[in-house]
Amino acid sequence: MLAAENAASIGDPILQPGTYDGGRDPADRIAVLQEFVPIQFLSADPSDCPVARGVAALANIFARLSGSNSRLRAVRMAEEENRVDAAIARPVNPADVSPEILELGPITAIGTAGLGTAVKKSGRTTAVTSGEILQVDVTADISYGAGRTARFTDQLIAGPMSSGGDSGSAVLDAENRLVGLLFAGSDTTTVINPIEHVVAALGIGI
Repeated sequence: MLAAENAASIGDPILQPGTYDGGRDPADRIAVLQEFVPIQFLSADPSDCPVARGVAALANIFARLSGSNSRLRAVRMAEEENRVDAAIARPVNPADVSPEILELGPITAIGTAGLGTAVKKSGRTTAVTSGEILQVDVTADISYGAGRTARFTDQLIAGPMSSGGDSGSAVLDAENRLVGLLFAGSDTTTVINPIEHVVAALGIGI
């Protein structure tokens, strides 16, 4: 991810190849971070619900009697919602950047994906893969590790067509219209930001 899950700052270097693949700054600097949409993570505050606190207390009694060191804590999840996990970078030298997507060609237009839309992407890890939009208007809780979870609303879900490192891939339909931004997935699903949300959040056009 260009913005390193909120840890980056505007102007930070973007490397190609990335650091994970051996890229080093400044030799491999291709762009700088220009803008990103901060991710709103769910916050876990102590719950004031007497039922939840009572259940947690009872469970902790059983845990103590059984010799377990684990303890439960009743919390209230603050519902911070997101629509995109997106960022944009400005090339250091525009001549170094091609308008074509590797093995897929140029984007023809902005499009909208619906249920059953055939989609494809070219990504860092799994190269060119294809799938189909299986669900629309999805609310999904995405784990970012280190106990952090973010809730995304109005998302697109496709089948398994990505793996770690593919995040940020442009998702195209059969006519090479840009319909989404791949940002998360698993062995069974791929989660995609609808491109209209990305365009609105970053104030960009194609």
